[in-house]
Amino acid sequence: MKRDRYFGRFRRPSKRSVLAAEAFVLFVALPTVFLFELSRSITAIIILGGLAYVAALMWRFRLNRAFAFGLAGYRELVPVVLRFAVFAILTTIAVAVLMPEYLFYVVRENPRLWLVILGVYCLFSVYPQTIVYRGFFMERYRPLVRSDTMLVLANAIAFSWAHTLIANPLVYSLTFLGGILFSITYLRSRSLLVVAIEHALYGFWLFTVGLGMYFAFPGP
Repeated sequence: MKRDRYFGRFRRPSKRSVLAAEAFVLFVALPTVFLFELSRSITAIIILGGLAYVAALMWRFRLNRAFAFGLAGYRELVPVVLRFAVFAILTTIAVAVLMPEYLFYVVRENPRLWLVILGVYCLFSVYPQTIVYRGFFMERYRPLVRSDTMLVLANAIAFSWAHTLIANPLVYSLTFLGGILFSITYLRSRSLLVVAIEHALYGFWLFTVGLGMYFAFPGP
């Protein structure tokens, strides 16, 4: 299949050490810049440079075709929705009990802002993160680990560390768990669209239920 041919070429690095160094720079060193007091312009140049490198690799190996957002694994949407429903119920109860003033705060106070930010979140956060962390990361660095379990854990750690811009313990924890969940869904469905839908559901709900302030979303 064409998709397998693209991925086969994509996964074949000249040396494992070079591939490991590349992974370290892109997914450990680059997010770390947010922890330093650098100017916004310098930080932007560094991050955009990393993203440009990823895009260049994808273009070189035609990953823009291989990473089509088809619904090949659409059956996985059923467990995705069921898991999300449980999560939504539990988080609603938790926020209602522990900090009721936050419950659906932005939806109640500024529904127009809520809709705008959700749209921006989907386009500029969910979409690129799905490509980079689920598609690129898991296909590019699969040769560095011995099992899917190790790949999932490595992906979750990298995804959590990507949120150093916020640097909040709760955010690190939630994104680590989300990284595990999304990478497992990707391995099962082989569909970036299914994973993007799942990622969007959880992100939308966190913003909606009242926990968005931990992700730099408006709150009381």
